[in-house]
Amino acid sequence: MRTSWRLLKWRGVPVVLSWTVLLGLPWFYYRQRSLLGMAIAFACFFFLMLIHELGHAAVAKWRRVRVLEIQLYIVHGLCRHEEPDREVDDIWIAWGGVAAQAVVLLIAWIVRLQLGEYAYLFHFNAWLALDIFTATNLSLIVLNLIPVPPLDGAKAWRVVPKLWERMPKLSLKRWRRNRELERQSKEVTADIIERLKKRQ
Repeated sequence: MRTSWRLLKWRGVPVVLSWTVLLGLPWFYYRQRSLLGMAIAFACFFFLMLIHELGHAAVAKWRRVRVLEIQLYIVHGLCRHEEPDREVDDIWIAWGGVAAQAVVLLIAWIVRLQLGEYAYLFHFNAWLALDIFTATNLSLIVLNLIPVPPLDGAKAWRVVPKLWERMPKLSLKRWRRNRELERQSKEVTADIIERLKKRQ
């Protein structure tokens, strides 16, 4: 008996669907009370999970980290990749998932604002999809950013001390650069004034 299925292949990376995703169907039916509503809610929710993991994979490839496989389970996904050589790559990859969700959130929010109440009047299921891509999506983003393993926030928020370490250096460099530009400006101004005096 098969326990997983290959859903698709993205840029050479297999996306595998676990049988546990089917356990979500009764829950979605209980929430929506209709087969169509269940199917739409199920598809939208697992689309968000897929987008999240593809976000991790896309950033990993951008940082030249080899992606092995994407796995989707009932309430979470997993992007399996090689261990990055640098911590900064690990941080980038951690932010990739919620960044991909944020893009979906932005698009869905714009559509929702444009349609307003007409989305609900047009078709309840259209409103259901928009609600999942906005409210549910935002909740998942917040949940994922909680700084507790194995959630992404445990790695993603390591960006804060990294930026804090760099800030004094950046400020000092900026100050030195401004001082140097100021000095050069004064020299050029003094030189121009001196030449004007000689011509007079």
